[in-house]
Amino acid sequence: MQVKFKSFGPIRRALDSQVLTVDVPDGSTVRDVIDRVLTIGGPELEQIVMEGDRISGNLIIMLNRKDVATLEGENTMVVHDDEIAMLPHVQGG
Repeated sequence: MQVKFKSFGPIRRALDSQVLTVDVPDGSTVRDVIDRVLTIGGPELEQIVMEGDRISGNLIIMLNRKDVATLEGENTMVVHDDEIAMLPHVQGG
């Protein structure tokens, strides 16, 4: 199945694309899609997104415009044509 992955800020620059269409098997989760995108993006993207074996807490992950933290987190199941967006927290003062 295909899932759209939208990226912003440094993630977008590392991928050199704002929107990717990612092929993943049926029954995949948000984390499965992110792992596939990390494979595409390579070490530079992994350094931005990951803190050890966990996704950085400085990122917001949305599934169909809903924060996955309000769903089942990165274990939320995805279906064909879902849209995942990953963006950095806006910081400043």
